[in-house]
Amino acid sequence: MRNFKYIVRAFVGAAAITTLAACEEQEPPKTTRATVEAPVATPAPAKQPEVRVEAPKPTPPPAPVVKVEDDKEDAGVDDTLKSARDAINQGELNRALKLARIATKKAPKRSSSWNTLGRVQLKRGEKKDAIASFEKAVELNPSSSFAQNNLGLALIYDGKYEEAVDALEEATQLEPVEAYMWNNLGMAYEHLDRLDDARDAYKQAIATTVEGMSAETARTNFARLEGVKTVKPMKTAKIDTVEKSVEKPAEPMLPEEAK
Repeated sequence: MRNFKYIVRAFVGAAAITTLAACEEQEPPKTTRATVEAPVATPAPAKQPEVRVEAPKPTPPPAPVVKVEDDKEDAGVDDTLKSARDAINQGELNRALKLARIATKKAPKRSSSWNTLGRVQLKRGEKKDAIASFEKAVELNPSSSFAQNNLGLALIYDGKYEEAVDALEEATQLEPVEAYMWNNLGMAYEHLDRLDDARDAYKQAIATTVEGMSAETARTNFARLEGVKTVKPMKTAKIDTVEKSVEKPAEPMLPEEAK
């Protein structure tokens, strides 16, 4: 009986081991993570170079027009200068001087103001002052044939003939059709005993005479030099200011400023 128990126990133990082994055999395999292939990434298209177009720069507005202060200074100066010239022609030199000085104060950068003042001063016999005024007029406007002529004439009066020639040559180049300028240049040449040049200048004065302008003085000067080889120490030509009318003036007159 006791042996039978041992046999049963052994049988049960073997069964248990078999069952355990069977259970171990039937144990599902350990799950492993499946390797999932990642999708192949499509490469992004290459970036095209960015072209930057500069916006056109705005056109700057035009610079404002700056008014010259002379506009204020010139206000009414034309009337003043006209009155001064009228006074010169009427022989009212004190009044003309006062008006001309007013003009130079109103418009100190205007050539005609100084030219008119020089005319008055020369008529009054103030040669040095007249030369200074004409030089100022030329400085402000070198292309003024009137100022150049008047400066040359004032220099003749002052005995500065070389300087007079320079100014009068410039005047005749600027205004080659004015007979009186050629006549004045002839006088400057004559004072320097440059008689051939003087005769040519007088001839030019005669040739450029137009209706309403007299070249009587130039003809007289040219005739006087006929056959003459030198004028020194003889008396030289009479200083002629400009005569723009057919009538002979009572006294020498300088040309008026151009309108």
